[in-house]
Parts: sequence; structure tokens; C-alpha cells
Amino acid sequence: MSPLLAIEDYHLAIPTFDGPARVLDGIDLALDEGETLGIVGESGCGKTVLARSILGIGPGRARRTGGRILFEGRDVGALSERDWRGVRGVKISMIFQDPMTYLNPLFTIGRQLGDAIAAHARAQGATKPGRAERRARAAELLAQVALREPERVLDSYPHQLSGGMRQRVLIALALSGKPRLLIADEPTTALDVTVQAQVLRLLRDLVETLRLTVVMISHDVGAIAALTERVAVMYAGNVVEEGATARVLARPLHPYTRGLLAALPEIDGEIRRLTGVPGTIPSLIDPPSGCRFHPRCPRATAICTTERPAMRRADPVHTVACHHADLA
Repeated sequence: MSPLLAIEDYHLAIPTFDGPARVLDGIDLALDEGETLGIVGESGCGKTVLARSILGIGPGRARRTGGRILFEGRDVGALSERDWRGVRGVKISMIFQDPMTYLNPLFTIGRQLGDAIAAHARAQGATKPGRAERRARAAELLAQVALREPERVLDSYPHQLSGGMRQRVLIALALSGKPRLLIADEPTTALDVTVQAQVLRLLRDLVETLRLTVVMISHDVGAIAALTERVAVMYAGNVVEEGATARVLARPLHPYTRGLLAALPEIDGEIRRLTGVPGTIPSLIDPPSGCRFHPRCPRATAICTTERPAMRRADPVHTVACHHADLA
């Protein structure tokens, strides 16, 4: 059976005054229905651009320069805007990271959820639901994301809700079209630690009860570990390691993944100095030759500067792109 989502050797460039920035450079990923995939990496590595490319809302001047993204076997790059109306928000939905940016301050939550419900019905060729039906469905969605007093929330404006409540409203909006694929782009970034844990528990419960297929984008390894079965580690537009989340976090093979984990503080255990990853992400207009990580890598040798490493399999559920990864 074909995967629900397949990203095949995907390349994306954004034109700049100094030349094209190759923000995605040969991405290969696949996701079966019911799976949860985390994509982790530093800011600027291409996580969000990849997520938006799946939904067809990438940067306006960005151009696909190779490969393709398939959803339900269809190349999303070949979809017309009319075709997208039956996909975006209906079959593929996205939870954005900043609720105040994506909720309209001039309309109540009920109005915004109701408009989304009506739009999804039109996209699916169904009769537009009446006002009472839209409100009942909106209240049902708010209850589904564990918001108390949904009737009160429906009559509220975004500024009258807390950050955690607004994030739950965004999740409800994303679920309003009953999507097959849910993309969560840094869904807990703008929240304090306690509320982050609540939202992650909610997402985990929704994944289990609704059998959602999820791509979660985050720089927070803990959030990825809490929600996903598989993880892909991105660096400078490349996937450098992929595998079962527990396996990758317990036995990271790529020097970059090891650096990310070494920079995380631990609550238990002995006190240690956090090492971090030296240097910064390179320019994507003129990226390093060979392995893009080699200028920052403690294990780099001559081959790393000239030859891009291919993905190698450490075991059936773990692959890595590194010339010096210990696969034994």
C-alpha cells in the first residue's frame, strides 16, 4: 500500500538578491496513515518551509527545483487552486505556532469556527450547514479539545482567552474539516511550560482517539519524544538522521543529533556542563560542499568536504547520512 504522504528527493529554492537560497535540498520522507512523525532541528534548518510546502503555502517566490511531494498519490505541486480547496483544511490541516497571528481579533471564536465549518462543507460539495448547526458543531469541537464552557468561548474574542485556550481553538480549527493529515508547527512554542504539557497531552489523546496521522515540527526534542513514533533530524535543508524516536534519542548516530541532545539540560543525574553545537547554520545561498555540517563537525575529514553522504541504514528503523557514523 502506498504511503499517505511521500516526499521524494524534494528541492526548493527561494530567490534572493544574492542568488537562490537552497532551503530544501533533496528531502526524502514517507508517512503511512496513522503514523506520527516529528521533524526536529535548529531554527533556519527548513522545518517550517517543508511543512508549508506539504500544504501548498510555501514562501510566495519559492520554486520547486526537483523532486515532488505526493499526498494520496497525487503530486501537490500540480494541484490547481481549485483542487487545493478540497485538500487544504479538509484533508490536510495545520496547527500554527502563534494563535494571535492566525485568529482574527475582530470576530468571535464562534464566527471563525462557523466560517471554517461552512467553507469545508462547500469544499466537499455538501450543503452549507445552517447557523444553529454550525454553532453546535463548533461547540462540539471546543469540547473535543477540552475547553470548558464551550458556549462562553464561542462568544469570546481571541484577546479574551488565555494563550493556552487560543492554542486549543487553533487545534479545533485544524480538526474542523476532519483531516487525514495534521501538521503541527511548533504548537507549544508560545506557551509556558505547564500549558505546553497540557497541550501535548491533548494532542496525544487526539492522536489516539481520532487515529490521526501527524507531522510535528519542533526544535523541542522533549515535545517530539512525547508525541511521535518516528523522528527526522534536519540540518541546513537536509535530513541527516531518521528513525524510531526512542531509538534515535537513545542512540543518536549523527554528530549533529548528538550535539542537539548534549545541549539539553537534565533534571536527574549529576551536574554537567552543557556543550552545545559550535558555530551557526551556514548560508543556504552558498552552502558548504560535501556534507553541509562539516564546518561544525568534530569528526569531519577530507571526504566530508567534498562528498555528500548518502543515507545509510543502521537497522530496519534507523538511517543516518554521515561518512563516519558507527553503524555497528
